[in-house]
Amino acid sequence: MSQTINSETTAYSGKVFTVRKVNVFLPDGKQKDFDLIEIQNAVTILPIDNKNRVYFVDQYRIGAKKTLLELPAGKVEAGEDPLLTAKRELREEIGMAAREVSLIGSFYMTPGYASEYMYCYLATGLYASSLPPDSDEFIKIQKIPLEVVYEMIEKGKIEDSKTLAAFMLAAQLLKHRD
Repeated sequence: MSQTINSETTAYSGKVFTVRKVNVFLPDGKQKDFDLIEIQNAVTILPIDNKNRVYFVDQYRIGAKKTLLELPAGKVEAGEDPLLTAKRELREEIGMAAREVSLIGSFYMTPGYASEYMYCYLATGLYASSLPPDSDEFIKIQKIPLEVVYEMIEKGKIEDSKTLAAFMLAAQLLKHRD
């Protein structure tokens, strides 16, 4: 069921996102106003080494108002191939590159009010190759055995949605690694 956009205006434009006021015609002919957050697309990477350890980052997230354990991730720059973003973010956030980086799925993060689209990659064949981190990122790297990660997920210890989605998308690929 589609809806027709009647009008759009910019309500706010900031460094990270833009808020648009969007008026749509609903299927019953009525109109409704929506707030739409326009934000860059992003990548998240599930890096796993030859010892079956998954590389995570611990970082403070203002939306959660606490430190979260999550997979490396980052915004896709304008015109950039998401695969190149994934490779760059691996090097910036965990100081590693990968011999193989494969797209395992993609999805909208919060389609009820935001445009952000997330690309998920599995990275294997890891080797040291760092890039300078972003100046505003203060992260701690953790390497956690895959079987422990599954236990953490079951116990609700991992609360980051993109991280949980990446493990769901990679489930069949990781099954033989347990």
